[in-house]
Amino acid sequence: MKVTDEALLRSGFTQPELQKIKSNIDKYGGTPGEAINDLARRFVTLAGVVAVCTFTLLLLFVFSSPDRAAAWGLAMFFGVAIMSFAQPPVISYKSWRYRKNTKD
Repeated sequence: MKVTDEALLRSGFTQPELQKIKSNIDKYGGTPGEAINDLARRFVTLAGVVAVCTFTLLLLFVFSSPDRAAAWGLAMFFGVAIMSFAQPPVISYKSWRYRKNTKD
């Protein structure tokens, strides 16, 4: 996928976000297209984990005791929070949106 700074800026990225992506590319190698694809995949993975956790929590509320459901809900909340801090969620979302809207 051919990715240019102008296309990313038009799609909603800010200059500091582009600088973070470029810094990551300089540090670890790769191309802007690979970085955008990796970030988009991270967003999809996080969305899938949140969906599974939400479904599991719903099942716990229906079939388990309220105390157990509340404890699992709190644990899932902290787990998802930690996972979202391991990636830049805003940049990942913008990368997913850019990849979805770009047909290369």
